[in-house]
Amino acid sequence: MLTITQLVAFSIFDGIPTDTMHRIGQLAQRHDYEQDEVIFREGQEASHLYGVLDGEVELSILFRDRVMQADIQYEEYVHKRVDIIEKEIVIEVLGPGEIFSWSAFSAPHRLTSTAVCSRPTQVFAIEASGLKALLAQAPEVGYLFMQTVAEIISRRLRNRTDKLLESWYEAFDVANV
Repeated sequence: MLTITQLVAFSIFDGIPTDTMHRIGQLAQRHDYEQDEVIFREGQEASHLYGVLDGEVELSILFRDRVMQADIQYEEYVHKRVDIIEKEIVIEVLGPGEIFSWSAFSAPHRLTSTAVCSRPTQVFAIEASGLKALLAQAPEVGYLFMQTVAEIISRRLRNRTDKLLESWYEAFDVANV
């Protein structure tokens, strides 16, 4: 359970009435993680909304690329194979007051990144189905909440695009324009 004082540190709860905040706090559970501990992995089902209470969480994606390798021995023999190269790209570093796992509110409800604690971290987790049910009882509150979720999604997508372009420039040795 979280107190209203703890919840108001998260912008996602801005404008939500005190009685609703108290009920949201009752849905929240605290979890402690050690450095390098994985909270969830990209592709898993998204069922909870998380928020960083203390510490730091890195959100990363796994970039996979296929590279053709050719071993030429003598003039008549060429052995070809395709290697898959994987590179983890940190797309966002979150600190206290920031939420993650917004995928729990958007179909297909699959996590779009991996969350790893870069130091000892305390987070809250709220089961999305319970929060959705609570917000459905007050549509105007649900609207405010989802409007903030949309803003977070937009910012994260911009950050992801910037990181992917940066990685692309590095991979192909392209000078930044």
